[in-house]
Amino acid sequence: MKSTNKQVGRSTQSWINRVDRRRQIDLGYSSELRDWLQHVIMEAEETKDLKKRAHFQSLLNDLNTT
Repeated sequence: MKSTNKQVGRSTQSWINRVDRRRQIDLGYSSELRDWLQHVIMEAEETKDLKKRAHFQSLLNDLNTT
């Protein structure tokens, strides 16, 4: 029985580690996407493209709410 408990513990720990790594990756992508959207918005403001700015601002707002 002890070996069975160790296997469950290892499986559970492995699953927890995978979930933690996935969260770190997701956070990294979100921050990169947020930075890119802010950059595009700034470029749109410089070129006075209000339609493009509004579109990407909407996307940024959606990203921030999730």
